[in-house]
Amino acid sequence: MGRRRPRFGSGEIIILIVILILVLIFVTNKHREILDMLFGPSTALVAVVMIVEYLLLRGADRSEIYRRELEAAREKRRDDLLALRAMEVELVELRARLNAASRAVSPRLPSAPPGESAPPSAQPSVPGGPSAEESDAEREACLDLTRRTVDKVLGILRERI
Repeated sequence: MGRRRPRFGSGEIIILIVILILVLIFVTNKHREILDMLFGPSTALVAVVMIVEYLLLRGADRSEIYRRELEAAREKRRDDLLALRAMEVELVELRARLNAASRAVSPRLPSAPPGESAPPSAQPSVPGGPSAEESDAEREACLDLTRRTVDKVLGILRERI
C-alpha cells in the first residue's frame, strides 16, 4: 500500500495558525503583547531550530533518493552486462558456425586440365550464370566478411564487459 496523505497538509496547518493568531489578536485586544510574544527572542530561537530541523530532514530525504537512484543504476548496469555476455556467447557460437561453413566451402572444385571439358558439377547451372568456382569464391568472400564483422563486434563487446 502507498503512503496515506495526512488529513491536513503543512500549508493548511500554517494557514490555520495564522488565522488563529489573527482571531486571538482581535478578540483579546492585546495587540502589543501578542506581537511582542510573536517576535520575541524565544520565537526566533524556535524558528532557527525549526529551519535546521527542516534542512536536516530534507538532506536525509535527498540522501535516500540518491541511494535509490544509485541502486537502480547498478541494477541496470548489471542487467546490461548480463545481456552483453549473452550476446558474446551467441556471437562466439556464430563465429564457430561460420568457421565450419568456411571450411566446407574452402575445398575448391578441381578445374579441368587444358583441352578437356570441366566436370558437369563445375558447369554453370544457369546459362550465362556464375560457375561453381565463382559461386564458391563469392560464398567464401561473404563468409570472410561476416567472420570479420563478428570478430569486430566481439571485440567491441569484450571492451564493454
